[in-house]
Amino acid sequence: MITYRYSVAADLPALFAIDQTIWNSQNSPGPILAKDLAAYTQNYPSGSQLVAVQDEQILGMISWNPMPPFMSMRFTWDIGIGILPQAQHQGVGRGLMTKLKAEARRLGIHRLELRVLATNLVARQFYAQLGFQVESVAREAFYLDGHFVDDYGLAYLIDE
Repeated sequence: MITYRYSVAADLPALFAIDQTIWNSQNSPGPILAKDLAAYTQNYPSGSQLVAVQDEQILGMISWNPMPPFMSMRFTWDIGIGILPQAQHQGVGRGLMTKLKAEARRLGIHRLELRVLATNLVARQFYAQLGFQVESVAREAFYLDGHFVDDYGLAYLIDE
């Protein structure tokens, strides 16, 4: 059975390993921000992510950040999600997103935002199934693997 909870310090090495495993030029416009566990821990301290756990193994995580710099954006979170490759397409991401939406609703958050590359078709379909709407397309925003790639801005309104 998969359980969901806030991250704790003991989770950070596994979360960092997932982060190092999943990002590539098909789903990220640039290099991974955290080069080592210390940097990852600084970016994602304990409690800053929801994690999916099965049989004591971390399967994935979802993070959220308030949108700076304006108080007028305090009801909006920028989110990111990462799932172990072998745990993808098994409901882990859907479960994490469901838990995050419930937590956002509980805390009075109105809007979830994210960005996804046009080359990441699986993720785009996943977000559409969860009710995210495409709100913007930055045409040919990135040059990856010898091609220009569009960047999609998606949003989900909690109260809809």
